[in-house]
Amino acid sequence: MDKFEVKLDQAARAAWMSFVGGMTQDEIAQQLGVSRPGVQRLLALARQEGLIKVHIDHPIAACMAMGSAIRERFGLDFCDVVPAEPGASDGAAHYLAVAGAERIARLVERSEPLTLALGTGRAVRATVEALSRVERPQHRFVSLVGNVARDGSSNRYDGVMVLADKTGGERFLLPAPVVASSVDEKQAMQEQRLFQAISEVARDAEAGFIGIGKIDRQATLFQDHFITEMELDELLGREAVGELLGWPLDERGRVIDCTITRRVTSLPLETLVGQSLVALGAGIDKAPAILAALRGGWLKGLVTDEVAARYITERAAE
Repeated sequence: MDKFEVKLDQAARAAWMSFVGGMTQDEIAQQLGVSRPGVQRLLALARQEGLIKVHIDHPIAACMAMGSAIRERFGLDFCDVVPAEPGASDGAAHYLAVAGAERIARLVERSEPLTLALGTGRAVRATVEALSRVERPQHRFVSLVGNVARDGSSNRYDGVMVLADKTGGERFLLPAPVVASSVDEKQAMQEQRLFQAISEVARDAEAGFIGIGKIDRQATLFQDHFITEMELDELLGREAVGELLGWPLDERGRVIDCTITRRVTSLPLETLVGQSLVALGAGIDKAPAILAALRGGWLKGLVTDEVAARYITERAAE
């Protein structure tokens, strides 16, 4: 998606909010994070490109409708729904990264000092890579999840280092595996001064952008050697459908109490409720996990695609 396509996408959003949603230009400006004259330019572009007819002739209209429904149903600050490309090998992955990058950019481009937390995963890494470079050495970026596997290998989908390199900001990595090998090992890590210092930075974060993991035989936690096959079997036996920062959730969004959760080294989800926690995830395979995270009330924002959004809107009332 080039810059013009991104602008056209924004123009369609503005047009939908104005002509379908009945929002004022000031309300649209607040939702999109642009000025009022910026909204006027977007609406002019929508007219110029023929998007405004009897209805908004752009696939984003359906996305916007589902996004609004999800936002209202689960009390989110925002829900961005991007189009999916059925013929593309990665579905909506590129659109998801661009939309996520827009949300992060609104925070990172600020001049006042910012502490921003990041989870891990392909979507988080791709989102950070989609960001443009901007000099912001006053910012701090911190990991919400451990960045090593039990065998000592590094987490290849960590985004903190990339974001810090793009901004010149400070970086704080959590020196731990996602799941410790024992409860004693977890307690020993948490008692370390370094671990406590980084955890304190994470608690100070204004917002956090995280991935959503599915729990099945292709689960990232298992494929990247954070948990064993026996531990995966335990999660499946307890009907886990997804995970946030390594914490497994059932279909109602409740953290499952099992031998694994007693060894997860990430900050407890309860301690992050006061933050603006934004999840990035798309596709039908992750839809049950996204719905669980929403039902649990863990999220303040969501960036997803129309496939997952349709699944969520159809089952939200269940």
